[in-house]
Amino acid sequence: MNRYTFSTQTGKAYYCNSIPGFIADRSTDIVGRLIRHAFDINKEQANAWENQIAELQRRLEECGMKGDIIFEYDIVRLGKRIDVILLIRHMVFSLEFKNGKDIFTAQDAQQAEDYAIDIKNFHKESEDLYVCPILIATDAAKYAKAQSKGCYPDKQVHLQRENIETLIPKITEISLLYGDDGEIDFEKWFNSPYYPTPTIISAAVEAYSSHNLSQIAQSEAGQENINLCESKIYDIIEYAKENKKKCICFVTGVPGAGKTLVGLDVVAKSLDNDTDSLSVYLSGNGPLVEVLREALKKSVEAKDKEREDLWRRARKSAGKTSNVPKPEKLFNKHTQAAINALIQSSYAFKKDNASHNNPTPENILIFDEAQRVWNQEKMARKHDDPLMAVSEPELLFSIMDRHDDWAVMICLVGLGQDIYDGEVGINEWFRCGIEEFKEWELFYSPSIFSQVEDKNIDQKMILASTRCHQVPELHLKTSIRSFRADKQCQFVDALLDNTPKLAAEVYRQIAEKYPVYITRNYDTAKKWVRTQVRGSQRSGVLACSSAQRLKPEGIYVSTEIDVKNWFLAQSDDLRSSNMLEIVASEFKVQGLEIDWAIVCWDADLRRSRNGAEWDHYTFRGSRWNKRHKPEQKRYLVNSYRVLLTRARQGMVLFVPKGVEPEEDPTRDCLFYDNIYDYLLSCGIKELP
Repeated sequence: MNRYTFSTQTGKAYYCNSIPGFIADRSTDIVGRLIRHAFDINKEQANAWENQIAELQRRLEECGMKGDIIFEYDIVRLGKRIDVILLIRHMVFSLEFKNGKDIFTAQDAQQAEDYAIDIKNFHKESEDLYVCPILIATDAAKYAKAQSKGCYPDKQVHLQRENIETLIPKITEISLLYGDDGEIDFEKWFNSPYYPTPTIISAAVEAYSSHNLSQIAQSEAGQENINLCESKIYDIIEYAKENKKKCICFVTGVPGAGKTLVGLDVVAKSLDNDTDSLSVYLSGNGPLVEVLREALKKSVEAKDKEREDLWRRARKSAGKTSNVPKPEKLFNKHTQAAINALIQSSYAFKKDNASHNNPTPENILIFDEAQRVWNQEKMARKHDDPLMAVSEPELLFSIMDRHDDWAVMICLVGLGQDIYDGEVGINEWFRCGIEEFKEWELFYSPSIFSQVEDKNIDQKMILASTRCHQVPELHLKTSIRSFRADKQCQFVDALLDNTPKLAAEVYRQIAEKYPVYITRNYDTAKKWVRTQVRGSQRSGVLACSSAQRLKPEGIYVSTEIDVKNWFLAQSDDLRSSNMLEIVASEFKVQGLEIDWAIVCWDADLRRSRNGAEWDHYTFRGSRWNKRHKPEQKRYLVNSYRVLLTRARQGMVLFVPKGVEPEEDPTRDCLFYDNIYDYLLSCGIKELP
């Protein structure tokens, strides 16, 4: 009766069949197939599968339901498998079983909903289908609260919580409400393209756990860019190894194009035991390193908790005298050391390696946000060591140059994202490679010259060097951060570049999939954002570090926040970004992302008197002071660029109303009215 063979599955599931075929199969045979394709399966898991299968067979047969069933369907981005998928009445049901559990937890509900969100957003054949997530705590009493049977605008039905008795009646009810007599082409659905765009955090977790990111860094618009870029990087690495060369390559790209994903993928593949090319991921972005390390730690600890929960249930069912062995913990001091070795702070790396002359264990160094490296003056100021009183690129060149055989540095360069004073920019990398380290070869995309903000790029020097090689594929031109609208970066650039007509044109193209609104009411902004968040999605309040006159609105931009918990804590944790209480600045969120953002706009970046350009201010003491230095103006605009490109799914811009200048000249309503009017001219709609 099984009309689907494993040869057609390409590893996407452990078992699939029509529902009548599934009912006709012996449960022990199905469990055997599941076990053959699974790893680390114990007797308790096998028993849970057998009970689950037998219950489903009996109940599906009783109701005479038609359709298809899939067990352990692979959802690549989350690194997990959906317990059961049912394709019934032209609908997709995503079932998450918690066998033996007698309560519905918030964490389990979040997991169940995340699977449905993933299918809706990234599984191409499900884009226009209704998808219903169901959490099944098999031994729980009937869920006491009234459950909404409504759905979101994208056809994702609200999460349902059921026990084993109420499951099939609820599926029948929902399928009659939203389904129809159309039939899903199983082969087409099952082998549908799956285009996830992972957050940096989930990508790092997947890199650590699977040693491979190539299957989760997918996007219709950006995947070709990423594939070509990675292919060229590996060509350069092989060239360096085979010819005992030292090479540096620059990966450029628009915000959210996948530069960090490329870097993490290189690191991930070096974790395989078969490779002799160790690599290290470095970043001078302290919050990024802090958050990624904590995410890896939490991921391993979560696996420990899952294994212990399974052990407790097995012990309970077997009796207290059972000798079911307790699983060893995966997270220990060695795990923490491995995490710290994988992702390192550039500050610590420099300090450690400047104290000796030995080569690093790693032949490959990935340096994220390479445009933000420090100049000689800042290095001397920050490090109390005369050996480190050189520019940051010069120090890193000297460290990697110690290798006798080969070495590769991969610099990930964000265009238009320098926001700190004392950042020397990418020209210093080229200068060091061309003038001081004359055995190194340099690879770059000509698009690097489009970084017009950096007036110090010596194009003539670069083009004149025979050791500098142009590789167009090293530029990532398409943003994949906002999977809903790949033109979102174009919109932000047009808005900040004083081209409102172009901004309005791009806005019209993205507004349906990537909502951007504007409001003068902060509470309204928070209410809207809260209604958008589903599952484990993140929302948060963002404001520029120089936005000092938002305090009367209750918006305090702190120089120090608990950034790990802002990004990673559960939604009900007061430290979580989802509480919309703690405001994060550009320095805390650069390189990271959230799903939904409130971007607060202050009078630090305001419209000029003629309304045709930006005026740039900083707040000191009791008044606004105009910024005159070009680099200070650039830092401010780039700070807003960072804030406006953090949201993956949508954002609302909050512009205060201000007050009459007689009441408070630092909050002159004219400042804010002009900003608001300009943003409206960029096509942005008012939040209803």
